[in-house]
Amino acid sequence: MSTREKIILCFVILAVGYAAYNFLAATPKIVHVETEDELTNLKKLTADVVEEVSRAVLTKTEAFIIGQAGAEWKRDPFLKPGLPVKFEPESGRAEVSAEKARFTYSGYLEMADKKLAIINGIEYKAGEIIVNGGGYIVGSISPTRVALELTGGKNVIILPLEEVNVPLLDKTR
Repeated sequence: MSTREKIILCFVILAVGYAAYNFLAATPKIVHVETEDELTNLKKLTADVVEEVSRAVLTKTEAFIIGQAGAEWKRDPFLKPGLPVKFEPESGRAEVSAEKARFTYSGYLEMADKKLAIINGIEYKAGEIIVNGGGYIVGSISPTRVALELTGGKNVIILPLEEVNVPLLDKTR
């Protein structure tokens, strides 16, 4: 064994010994208040802290944020901007016009019994909801096309596979 290994081994033994002493042998120290003066000082400190916290003044920004936290949203922050949406609160359904919704079916993957469609750069399997898709769900997937259904099955969009030209990295071809 080299000198370097012996030194490292000594440090490991010291660390294990210290850990054993610290966690097993050493008893935790419990602070006891022994005199009335110490108890009075502790109560005074607690009262002072409570008073300081209650006197703290919120800045205008903090008051605004707290006030807006419970307010109702004027628009859904997760909705893709620019898509016209009709929302009927009593039915709980949102409709997006198919012409305005832009979907690109750019890839198809089949692994064992799983079929995946790449729509707008994201992989989906049948039954998944399209992200920022206005309520469309992936229906059937085939190598040449994919069917998107609006929640509730009213509207169906058939997307053909769009070939994307990717430049080759190999300059020899």
